[in-house]
Amino acid sequence: MPEGSGGRLRPAPDPGREEATHEPADLGPAALRIYTRLLEHGPAPAAALAAALGLDEAAAERAAAELTRSRLAARDPGAPAAPLRAVSPYTATAELVGPEESALRRRLEVLERTRARLSSLIPLYEEAYRRGADTGAVEVVGSRDRVMLLISDAAARCTEEVLTVQPGGGRPPGYLERALPRDLEMLRRGVRMHTLYQHTSRYSAGTQEYVQAVTAAGAEVRTLGELFGKMLVFDRTTAFLPVWDDPDAAVVLREPSAVAFLRSVFGHAWSLAEPYGASYTAATSAQLHDAIAARLADGAKDEQIARRLGMSLRTCRRHIAELMDELGAESRFQAGYLLALRSHGALGGAGPAEAAPEPAPPVPGPRHAAAGG
Repeated sequence: MPEGSGGRLRPAPDPGREEATHEPADLGPAALRIYTRLLEHGPAPAAALAAALGLDEAAAERAAAELTRSRLAARDPGAPAAPLRAVSPYTATAELVGPEESALRRRLEVLERTRARLSSLIPLYEEAYRRGADTGAVEVVGSRDRVMLLISDAAARCTEEVLTVQPGGGRPPGYLERALPRDLEMLRRGVRMHTLYQHTSRYSAGTQEYVQAVTAAGAEVRTLGELFGKMLVFDRTTAFLPVWDDPDAAVVLREPSAVAFLRSVFGHAWSLAEPYGASYTAATSAQLHDAIAARLADGAKDEQIARRLGMSLRTCRRHIAELMDELGAESRFQAGYLLALRSHGALGGAGPAEAAPEPAPPVPGPRHAAAGG
């Protein structure tokens, strides 16, 4: 499931008018002096303005062109050497902004009509669902852009709560920069925001800044050693889940019972999580220690453990080395054996060396058994 998207709505070009290729820059010093001179003394040729202001003629012409582009000065059509005259900022604004503003207004009206037309089908959709029809209660969206549009729309319509699960340690800075304005807007509307990260995100500077901003606006953020997967749930009605083999796709879930189940899973994880902080607490350190121990006892490889806990491979191996030292184990096999015994309460008072026998040699098979091909 994609993490974020950015972009600005661009107004449609006005028919019959060449679309602007750049925004007018601030006036330079020479252009500002010439504009002031024109306001105070009336129209004048560029050469006269250059002489009056102590500018060379080339600089005066460049300044005049700058004023013309900004619609703050004009010459009579077809007379390039004609006197330059000042134009009021009101007129310049109407010329430059008016057409773009009108085009944008028309575009917004089209968008509103489209939204209203599609929203009118919601009662039909809900009625069909109540009758048991297949109306897309589970939808797989394969386009990253469409997924982001659906998430943005769900966030814009959200009125009560949003639940977020983001495994994998610290969040990418670009994602957080795009998500922050959207999340702050929801919080300003009074939406409750609960977010779960992994403990390892506590040492991500970008994540720390994001959490500080949203919690100051009313959000709650907690962390766990392990999470069950990425998830977004809006208003108890719509959930977004990842597609396991396509990071750009998402499953959009609107079936009420399924969404309610996901909310209950989130609630259980939330009750076990620790409030977010910029460092590990005794509780979070113990949880990480236990999670690594459990994965090691299961025989997981270092890479699998690191990925599961959202940490770097180097950090994961450091934790494993510390754990083996604590157990007095000389190998991963011995550490896994001791951890399995400890999890079943079988170590008792015995020391590590007494509790971990060496593996028995293989028992040779019968002489008549085939040994190979």
